[in-house]
Amino acid sequence: MNRKLLIFGVAISLYGTVLTSCGNSGLTVSNDVLVIGMEANYQPFNWTTYTSSEYTIPIYGTNEYADGYDVAIAKYLSDETGKDVYIKRIVWDSLIPSLQQDEVNLVLAGMTDTPERRKSIDFTDPYLTSDLAFLIRTEDMPEGYGTKENPASYEQLLELFDGQTLVCQANVVGDGFIDTYFVNNDQGKTIRHANPQSTYPSAANEVKGGVSFAMPAELPVIETMTNLGGLSVLYCDYKSFLSEEDLNGLSVSIGVKKGNAELADEINAALSKLSDEERNKMMGDAASRSAENA
Repeated sequence: MNRKLLIFGVAISLYGTVLTSCGNSGLTVSNDVLVIGMEANYQPFNWTTYTSSEYTIPIYGTNEYADGYDVAIAKYLSDETGKDVYIKRIVWDSLIPSLQQDEVNLVLAGMTDTPERRKSIDFTDPYLTSDLAFLIRTEDMPEGYGTKENPASYEQLLELFDGQTLVCQANVVGDGFIDTYFVNNDQGKTIRHANPQSTYPSAANEVKGGVSFAMPAELPVIETMTNLGGLSVLYCDYKSFLSEEDLNGLSVSIGVKKGNAELADEINAALSKLSDEERNKMMGDAASRSAENA
């Protein structure tokens, strides 16, 4: 059933318990509610919009709303657990401290589960695990490879991208891959890294206009960007060249306070009911909506 989406208030510490004001009643951050921290500034996982819709949740203390894949997951978790969900906007570097200090009880922000972060917090199972692919103009799509049935090898990608420019959204894994695996290649190929764009749609339009040659990103994002027209999915055998750490970077999990196994188990039980097809559709839809914020 649909649960009421409430606004998370300003947190204050009181004898170790974090309270917030919501209307005339106080709210204790506990496992009885889902109090979620996110940046609301990381498309297509989460971003800020001024327009309320079926996809959004209000952000406390503003006339703004959060939208994105993370928000879709938050709504899903609210329905599955029967708990009210609250959104608090928090800058990236403060997300883990906010969890440790009981200002939120979940970090749902496109965060990857890493050994270093596990020293501070726990994580749920991944709520999205994606394949890596490239967006390319259909007219530049190579013959004989780059298809789902015959994905491009690393060597084929280097040959195809030689003398070309790659582009991506800023501060996402795909943008980091450009330098690591393509600009700094050991086969003497000259591949340039264009200035990162603020959103995936902006980067996709650079590819469509021929300003850049291709864009790496998670497959659901690439598939959605082909809707701009004249663009195709270039599949690749990414598992053969990405490091174990970077392969892990294609998965994102929900942060939980260390030792809060009860909440983590409940979230994992809910996530287990969500199919990969549903997750990919939710991400694709979010990437499509993010075009309105380009």
